[in-house]
Amino acid sequence: MTRETYTLKTGDLAQDQPQEHQYSTVIENIYSFLNDELLQLFNEMLNRSEQSLIDLEKSIELSISANSNYQVDEKQEQEINALKLLRSERASIHTNFFISINEQLLPSTISAFEESDEEELSLVDTDEMEEMVAITTMHANALNLFGEEVSHFEARIEFLEIMSAPIFAHKAASPNRICEAFQIAIKPFDLSSEKKMVLFKYFDEHVNLNLANMYQTINTMLIDAGVLPEVILSSKNDDEPTEQKEFESRTATYYDPEENKATDFIPRSQSEMNSIVSQFMKGDISVTGDELELPESFYKDPNEQNASDRKLFARKDVLKSLNKLQNKLLELGAHSELGSNEGIKQALMKEMGINPDDPIAREMAVLDERSIDFVGMMFDAITSDESISPVISDLVMQLQIPIIKVAVSDEELFSNEDHSARNVLNLIPKAGKSVTDKQDYIYNDLEEIVNDILNEYEIDIVCFDKAVESLETLISREENLAKTKEREQQRAIIRDHARNVVISELRNLTANRVIPDDAQPLVLKNWSTLMLNRHIKHGKESYEWMESILLLKLMLKCLQPIKKKSQWEFVNNNHAALLETVNDELYGTRQDKKDIDEKLTLLKNTFISMLDQSGYVIEEAVQDDEQSNTYESIDSDMEQELDSARQEAQIALEKINRLPENVKPGVWFEVFNGEGKAPRRLKMSAVLTEAAKIIFVNVKGIKVIEKDAADFAEELDQNKSKVLDDHSTFDRALGKVIGSMAA
Repeated sequence: MTRETYTLKTGDLAQDQPQEHQYSTVIENIYSFLNDELLQLFNEMLNRSEQSLIDLEKSIELSISANSNYQVDEKQEQEINALKLLRSERASIHTNFFISINEQLLPSTISAFEESDEEELSLVDTDEMEEMVAITTMHANALNLFGEEVSHFEARIEFLEIMSAPIFAHKAASPNRICEAFQIAIKPFDLSSEKKMVLFKYFDEHVNLNLANMYQTINTMLIDAGVLPEVILSSKNDDEPTEQKEFESRTATYYDPEENKATDFIPRSQSEMNSIVSQFMKGDISVTGDELELPESFYKDPNEQNASDRKLFARKDVLKSLNKLQNKLLELGAHSELGSNEGIKQALMKEMGINPDDPIAREMAVLDERSIDFVGMMFDAITSDESISPVISDLVMQLQIPIIKVAVSDEELFSNEDHSARNVLNLIPKAGKSVTDKQDYIYNDLEEIVNDILNEYEIDIVCFDKAVESLETLISREENLAKTKEREQQRAIIRDHARNVVISELRNLTANRVIPDDAQPLVLKNWSTLMLNRHIKHGKESYEWMESILLLKLMLKCLQPIKKKSQWEFVNNNHAALLETVNDELYGTRQDKKDIDEKLTLLKNTFISMLDQSGYVIEEAVQDDEQSNTYESIDSDMEQELDSARQEAQIALEKINRLPENVKPGVWFEVFNGEGKAPRRLKMSAVLTEAAKIIFVNVKGIKVIEKDAADFAEELDQNKSKVLDDHSTFDRALGKVIGSMAA
């Protein structure tokens, strides 16, 4: 493929700067590097999407050949169509993306009002909201992974802006804006919301979440050029710089990332682990050393036992006794003596008539006993796994006897990672991630699956295959239901947040202000609607939002009772231009044009009436001390508003940066629910970066709790809230046992 290079030009607007600006070289290098890095990531995404399409089509062909009745589901069809579009329109999307990036990366000396003159402002429909939710989530994902690098990058670019260097605006190359460039790139193709979500997913995975290197390298370039070698992030309310807390990365207990002879037995990969366990279960290796911590069977040599004169129970006898215990478990339930490892082993020995003190009695084969002990230790590890709720842990414990039978009769349990019995142990905790109560309908479904295994499993593994299919169907069903509801909740959350911001601004701006009756509908309905949608589409730091605030301020100033000649002159000189501007802005929305005309006519009549009634009866008043501040310039107000918004955004980002790297949307948590209350098992759905708010939803996708990011970081630090690790239950338990053996 031919490599195309798009030059990110600084334009001709920097001509007022000295020709040899002290930062010109580093700025040129930044533009070049941004171009190269984004080009590489974008092309890699396009290439991988083509391979994904090939793989998906092959998978469907194999499914159809294996089952002539196989039907391609709607999700697969949407993904195929979206990827086909990426392939067929690759060049156009590629060009559109870089044109959009170029436009965003023009030097910040260009007026934001000039850029947005032709932009259509509109009420947000459902599809637009879906896209906003996706972009908000992608932006939050990026900040969770490398938020500090982005913050330092923006601080340094802002410094160059202050120094009047010909550089783009400090937010222009943020993850949010880069994601928006991709949104613009695919806009001409009139895609359904579902197809757009597929493309956003690919962009997030292959471009957005891989931007860390770009920000790190540009930060290094700027540091080398002497631009803010040290960025100190401080809180608005603190005099001292905020200490950035370091979080240690956690590794599984069975994995040793460094060479260490003392623990060299521990395997470095899952395949090595499977190999060691397989050898151990076949009797090729045994454990040596202290015999106090591990079961006795781990130290016995099967060859020595086979060479002795003692008679051994045949494997079929062991399985027959285990079948009896399995039936008994169905009658007695999980909390009988068969609900623990030791209880099962004692019951089995009793059932088989094994007496360790009788020198001539038959005994169990070492390998069979080893399988029972090994599985028992694994189930002990599962019950101590904090990511599994107690009720689900009890449910899993009921499968200990069937899993022992599989371990005794099928050596592939420990060598084949796709073994259906392994999958069952992994899928039950996954399906029951949120379940804490036996009254939960999901618990009832899981209990039915477990009971089916207990009722049906003797030797044939088919019932585990059936259970895997049922569990995957259950998980898919719940995820699809939750996804739909969660999207609705995310849209509502964004709307509610924007609405609260607008209401707060309206209260602040209208406090102690007089709004004539005829002007109230336009201010409180039409203009507030415009503000709401500008906040949702552009955010609180945008020029579009600031413009709506400043125009409202100006409108309110003009509507105040005229008591001085200077006021009369101000209203007389400015009301016509104000009416024209307000008309243009409201006409750019999807609000009813006839209604807008009526409201503007009332506003115009209000201004004329105010001017006529006050007229020339106002006597010239002595200019007071406040006169110089009565009508600040729009530019001054804009800068003040932007500075305030940036400070608020910086404080919010500092709060988010306190969160560990593994805290991000899609992760499940045990969330602190207040003193004296049981914690809730919830999924992080979204992060409102502007407000540093974290939204948690339940398994149905319904919002349950909203937390301040700093408060949640403190709860995690104090272990009040916990991450529910997303891992393979079987592999983790296997690793725990091997870790015990290695110790």
